[in-house]
Amino acid sequence: MLPKFSHQSYTNLGEALLNLQEQVRAKDLEIDGLRTRFEQVQQVFEQEIMGVTLEDLDSSAIALQQSAKTEIHRMLRLLGTDLLFLQSSRQAGTTQQRLQKISDRLEQLISYCQGLVEITL
Repeated sequence: MLPKFSHQSYTNLGEALLNLQEQVRAKDLEIDGLRTRFEQVQQVFEQEIMGVTLEDLDSSAIALQQSAKTEIHRMLRLLGTDLLFLQSSRQAGTTQQRLQKISDRLEQLISYCQGLVEITL
């Protein structure tokens, strides 16, 4: 079980990811706006999750927290790469493929956050 402070941190990250997902699904897609929103997601992750020390937790909680941090960090890096590829896409078909990949990755990240929030309850 994760500590209570993690509950709010993963809730905040999940909300930031949901906001990004809404923007990805919007009819009037602004790629520059996506980049800005993604930077906000990264900032929440860096400040509220990566910046937390784990010294006072038991070893199983530390392992779970570290594993979650690592996987979310990896997924966020991949999401950033997907956004760069989206910016460089020129054809409508390629843009749609990139958006689908971004949407899938966001779904996965949101499910990670929801699962971690449930663990902290």
